[in-house]
Amino acid sequence: MPLIQVTAAEGSLNKPEQDALMSRISNAVLKAERAPIDHAGAQALTWAYFIEQPEGAVYIGGENIPEPPLRIAVTTPEGALNAGTRRELVAEIGAIVDDIVGPYEGRLNQWTMLYEVDDGSWSGSGQIFPLAGIKEAMGIAA
Repeated sequence: MPLIQVTAAEGSLNKPEQDALMSRISNAVLKAERAPIDHAGAQALTWAYFIEQPEGAVYIGGENIPEPPLRIAVTTPEGALNAGTRRELVAEIGAIVDDIVGPYEGRLNQWTMLYEVDDGSWSGSGQIFPLAGIKEAMGIAA
C-alpha cells in the first residue's frame, strides 16, 4: 500500500514521460514490497501523485536553477521494506529517472526519500489497516 509523490518543475516532463515515470516507479515499489505487479489489489492500493512546481520555484544552494531535480517520496507501512529491498528500490528508481529524464551534468537528477508509517497508523475510510491486512489485500505472501 505505497503512496508515491513525485515533485517536478512544471513542464519538465511531457505527458508520455510522466505516465511512464509514474507507472515504472509504482511497479518498482510493488516489486520491492514483494507484491505481484499484476495483482489487481496491489495495483488498486498503489497511489501515486505527480506534483508540478511552478517554473522558478526550486532552489539549490539558495539559487534558482533552470533544471531542478525530481523529488521522489515513497511512503510505505512499517515493515513493508527492509534494508535490502530499500537498496533495490532506490537503485531501480535511479535507473528509471536516468532513463526518462537523463543524467544531469555534475549534479543529481533526483532525490528519493523513503518514509515508513508505523504499523497500525495507516488508515482510510475510517479504519486502520495493519501491515498483515495490507499484505493480504495486495497478494503478498506472508
